[in-house]
Amino acid sequence: MAGEFPALDWFERELWEEHGLVPEGHPGVRSLLRPETLLSPPVGGVGDRPPGVPGLPGPKGDRPPAPKPLRNHRLPYPFERVEGLHEVPVGPVHAGIIEPGHFRFSVLGERILHLELRLGYQHRGLERLFQGKRLEQALLLAERVGGEPVAHALAFCQAVEAALGVEVPQRARWLRRVLLELERLFGHLGHLAGLFTDIGYAYAATQVGKVRALLQGQLERLTGHRYGRNALTVGGVGFDIDPETQAEVRGALAELAAEAETHLTAALRHPMVLDRFRYVGLVTQAQAQLLGLVGPAARASGLGRDLRQDDALYQLFTSVTRTGGDVLARAQVYAEEIRQGFAYLDRVLAELPAGAVRADGGRLPGVRSLLRPETLPSPPVGGVGDRPQEGELREAYSRVEAGRGELFYWVRLRGNRVEQVKIVDPSFKNWRALELAVRGMGLPDFPLINKSFDLSYAGCDL
Repeated sequence: MAGEFPALDWFERELWEEHGLVPEGHPGVRSLLRPETLLSPPVGGVGDRPPGVPGLPGPKGDRPPAPKPLRNHRLPYPFERVEGLHEVPVGPVHAGIIEPGHFRFSVLGERILHLELRLGYQHRGLERLFQGKRLEQALLLAERVGGEPVAHALAFCQAVEAALGVEVPQRARWLRRVLLELERLFGHLGHLAGLFTDIGYAYAATQVGKVRALLQGQLERLTGHRYGRNALTVGGVGFDIDPETQAEVRGALAELAAEAETHLTAALRHPMVLDRFRYVGLVTQAQAQLLGLVGPAARASGLGRDLRQDDALYQLFTSVTRTGGDVLARAQVYAEEIRQGFAYLDRVLAELPAGAVRADGGRLPGVRSLLRPETLPSPPVGGVGDRPQEGELREAYSRVEAGRGELFYWVRLRGNRVEQVKIVDPSFKNWRALELAVRGMGLPDFPLINKSFDLSYAGCDL
């Protein structure tokens, strides 16, 4: 299907590489997560699978054998080569502290005519690591998939809660949105600071970075962790705030909102910023639609894709969009969502409802304490008939609008353990846009264009 729907390209390559399913008519099946390409699909083919869904556990829980190394069936990765053009390989090891990824540029002078990505160097086999884990163990793993621990924890918890039929208290749902918006805010602030750094605008980068650090301090005040880890639990949240703290945090956020507004407004009007951001790294609306882009990358190209529009907790929410499709448009989307996020947090903290912060007083079937050696009591959820029995299969999925875009989790539970997980990080959908955005640009523009998309290596590679 990738020949007709380019957005499915990487999904079909992943199916071939991980499960041996051969996509007929694919324009170019190659390895996606391995440094070399396979000449034939792993494990031998679909016929070797146990009964059930191809590549997934069979009805009795048996799993397909792990892919075996195929000797004499590997070749160096077949990059596309254009005769007469100079190739500039960059990575996978980079200067600084960024994650590994390989970029193969075909250039004429300094002008980029073609870019091919080669990722997979951060592939850790995370989806397989989830298998057999207890829920609290799997939640810890979800928080470490990528750089957005709150969004990943929320997506995992919502999928598990849907599978188990758990009703999360209203106060807990509001507190979860507070954490999610705080994570979105300091993520966007960090990305804008990075963009300003790349063009040598040190003053703006420093001031925006300061607001980001102070914002993380407020997240730590609420949860005990500057990135919000261990704050969410299946059935609710693991913390609560008293009225005094609630008022103090609201006041601190109002001050940070005013400071961020001052610096971002001035920076995005600066002639140097306009000169370096405008008409650079263009992705049209048609291209964004074709590639299935999500998050700020899609909204900067005119696609109003935002799951918060369908979330009842985001009342009167309006998606932020721009039509420029360039670095400036993406920066403007980040800045406007920062303003929008501060306003949303002020409203939520002013109207936070009272009540419990976890379902059933914090006791769910099969969920054991992470902090105490003894097991918490395990009453049924809603009645004895709702408790998952040993060997019973339940499954559900969840979607969350993370800072980078739509984050997808599908879980299959057997009893109270995770049997299978499928994760689609927004970066998995957005990386291909970088290949289009750099065409016709100068080679020195690449770091700026790359950073404007806010792409995650680890979230893509899993």
